[in-house]
Amino acid sequence: MKKQFIKILSLCALGATTVFVSCDKNSDDEKPEVKTVKRVFILNEGKMNSNNASLDVYYPNGENNYQSKVFAAANGQGLGDTGQDLLAYGNRIYVSVSGSNYLAKLDQKGKIVEQYSFTETDGSPRYLAAKDGFIYVSTWGNKVMKFDTAAIVAPKGSVEVGLNPEEIAIKGNYLIVCNSTEYPINDSTISVIDLTTFTIKKNVETQFGNFQKIAVVGDSVYITYYTPSYSIEMLNFDVESGIVKPSGSATNMVSFDDKLYCANSATVYDADWNATINTNFFVRDVKTGKDSEILDLTSAPELKTATVYLFEIDPDNGDFYVGAADYVTNGTIYRFDKTGKFITKFETSGLNPNHAAFVK
Repeated sequence: MKKQFIKILSLCALGATTVFVSCDKNSDDEKPEVKTVKRVFILNEGKMNSNNASLDVYYPNGENNYQSKVFAAANGQGLGDTGQDLLAYGNRIYVSVSGSNYLAKLDQKGKIVEQYSFTETDGSPRYLAAKDGFIYVSTWGNKVMKFDTAAIVAPKGSVEVGLNPEEIAIKGNYLIVCNSTEYPINDSTISVIDLTTFTIKKNVETQFGNFQKIAVVGDSVYITYYTPSYSIEMLNFDVESGIVKPSGSATNMVSFDDKLYCANSATVYDADWNATINTNFFVRDVKTGKDSEILDLTSAPELKTATVYLFEIDPDNGDFYVGAADYVTNGTIYRFDKTGKFITKFETSGLNPNHAAFVK
């Protein structure tokens, strides 16, 4: 695939009648833009090898209409092939596009500020995490790469981990990595990186493998993995001891208010490979281990049999955002308040909405 390199020129002297802008390399993150309204950026993954990923913006307080394909409008080109992950950090939006092999830093209109194109040696970018002015990216080059948010045009280092790492998360000063699979081998290790030295602290061997998603809730870490029958189960992972314990089933997880919120789209196939999907939503009090139902689906009964691709919580008010996908038609986002009451639903501009980033 042809790599795209974007050169950004910064013009600091604009003339006597214009406003002067600092050219300090940290100004992007230390001097945020004026934010007038709250927005929810929604990443539509698209279909693999179809070059149809897209980025939308939803206005939860109704100040504006839903804006479709804001990346294309701001940059004069599509987002690319397979939008993988989305992260709001500082006053920028970061997006990894795995099929098109790049990481982009966007302004709050969706315009590219900087971009890094991954090499074949790097491997395609997957998931993102951020801390202390750095963005960390897992790649299917069996590594995690580190970028300074002041300038992402070149990595600051990389660490070799397990096979094709997927989601990553930060707990204290550790970055925890879900190693997955390189067919036909399922990686049974969870990698722990020390962020002070940016080196491997340990690779924890388990009896499980093909890890996918991760959520850090207080002192608890939850990780999902594929079973040999390709159902998705959940583990509780103790970082210090390396002990993992089965902990139920979930296909999507998010941490909020010291609790673990889960969506579980359990898919069962018959002898002719016809799928039956049963979806439920629950919250776990990690201190007691008790699960409780969430979301009143009276106004959205179709979610009971939908594949949930996106499951996010607004950190400001606890609203739930649930994205349903069928891999064929544009996705639908359902919004519920923090009590689980249905608010609204709307269609996205593309297939398979998978992540949301909240900006205000």
